[in-house]
Amino acid sequence: MEIKYDLLPKLKTRKHNLRVEIDLYPYATELYEELDNIGIIERVKEIPQLGVIKVKKKLAKTRFDYVMLQLYLHKLIKTHLQGDLRFTYNNYINSKEFRNDYVYPDKKNKPSMGDILQLLTIVYNVGHFYNTFTASRAITMLAEEDIAFRDVVINACKDERYQCAAKVILESKNYQRFHLLNSILILEQCDKSKQAISVALEILYSYINEQSLSEESKLKYAFAIFRNIRTVSYMAYDLQIAETPLTIDLCNEKAMLLLLKELLSEYNNNQSSNHLVASITKLLDDTVYNENSNAICYYKISRKMVSMITKTPDYVDVSYYNDLFINKASVLNQAHTHKRDYVQSQILKLTFSTEQRWISEALLSELESINNTRVGYYDRHSGEQTILVSIKGTCNADTKRYAAYKTLKCTVNYLRRIPNISPYDSRFLLAVKFFLFYLFDENPVVIKPTINRDICVLCTRGKNTRIKELQSLLKSSIGNEDENHEVEFLLSQLIDDTVNDTTITIPASILVYQKDAIGRKLSEFDGMIVHPMRKVNQVIFLEAKNRDKKPSFGKNCLIEKLDKFSIEYVSDDIKIVDYDAYWKYSIK
Repeated sequence: MEIKYDLLPKLKTRKHNLRVEIDLYPYATELYEELDNIGIIERVKEIPQLGVIKVKKKLAKTRFDYVMLQLYLHKLIKTHLQGDLRFTYNNYINSKEFRNDYVYPDKKNKPSMGDILQLLTIVYNVGHFYNTFTASRAITMLAEEDIAFRDVVINACKDERYQCAAKVILESKNYQRFHLLNSILILEQCDKSKQAISVALEILYSYINEQSLSEESKLKYAFAIFRNIRTVSYMAYDLQIAETPLTIDLCNEKAMLLLLKELLSEYNNNQSSNHLVASITKLLDDTVYNENSNAICYYKISRKMVSMITKTPDYVDVSYYNDLFINKASVLNQAHTHKRDYVQSQILKLTFSTEQRWISEALLSELESINNTRVGYYDRHSGEQTILVSIKGTCNADTKRYAAYKTLKCTVNYLRRIPNISPYDSRFLLAVKFFLFYLFDENPVVIKPTINRDICVLCTRGKNTRIKELQSLLKSSIGNEDENHEVEFLLSQLIDDTVNDTTITIPASILVYQKDAIGRKLSEFDGMIVHPMRKVNQVIFLEAKNRDKKPSFGKNCLIEKLDKFSIEYVSDDIKIVDYDAYWKYSIK
């Protein structure tokens, strides 16, 4: 029976155009005019807000649009929410807030909080390449690989503060902040005798070195407001292009004021609103900025930029500002094709904490060196780093299988270097699923827990350790008799093995579904053992039969399952143990 029903008999009407007037204060006006005189404003009007990310033309925004939206939101706050702030937009900022030896050129004309926020909103955005963060990442990558090029960037300005900031940003490969160095270089081209330019430079240096500001600093408070407004702005614009059911109605002033008040009010518990913003930010991270298959593509563009720059014989003798940054035709600003020569489903995605960054960077480098892999990475605003891995799409099944095995081996090798990592760390599970996807001819794989609700993949080193882990799981098993027998058979194979190396055990059911046929199961395997560090017999397929008739039945079942895939085997190599069977498979 079908029931037809209108879930939205009446829909709230929404405006589509939002024409606003933005009042630039004298400081911001002076900065704007100076930037306009040297062509920067026109440049910002051309720079796509999302850089290389492709957006429908009618929904595309520029960095200038983004600046205007932030300035509009600051206007709303100043007009309606001053009483909710710790420091109002009319509060003046003393020059000592920036540094002890700084004095305003015009001592009688102190900037207010509102001035600081308008100046920062503008200068924060003017330093982007046309390809935004993709180009910034290329610079940080090349600077790490080539000391001479690193010096080109550092020596783009003789100011010691710039050089110190450049060293810190390049050393940490913080491509999300690299554009601030470009903003400084732009201001260096302006008339620094003008108070707005002088203050804007101090704002940028203070923002870059924010950790040195005291908690009571008005500047620190202004920076917190700036980040909140910046986040709301990109959420409002980018939710329009994201494949999500969420939008922010910028035309509804009351609703916008409610959101801003929840985020900024000193009299509210901001925890819930901060969680909401963090959740939406992650949603945009995963669906717009760094969607798995796209993120690999964007990284490949960054890598291509590095390659194109280094092909020029005198690339370390160029003017960074004039030849690489400002020049619209430079490699960093020109359009690049989006090449996706890799499998775009079942991409391996591994996230590492800030403390584990040394591991993730080393892992990325090694994964990139594996034949036929395609990798990428991106940094999250939380400080975490996410690595993505896929396999070249045109390879045959055996080549993909071997590349996936090498990826698993490499990943396990580096994950095991993390101090006190759990044998059940979810990244082991993700790496195993990636490997199984290619092992079973790119058919979707589900690992279904049997004897434990939460644990289905373990990675351990040493025979005794892996045996104890399995025995512990069996002792607290929630599985039925057949499921327990499957794990007991797996355990018996571990006991018979004499090598003390790293092993992945899968005490769970491995369900393989037919691709392009939703819900159609191809095979189900009774657990598996993977020895990623061995040269032969790395994978052990298991078929457990909790019965006392026909010893060959288990072997025949395993043959039937293997026949559904392109895995080559000799039936005589499948061994029978009582009424169970196993087969050792070498990946070469």
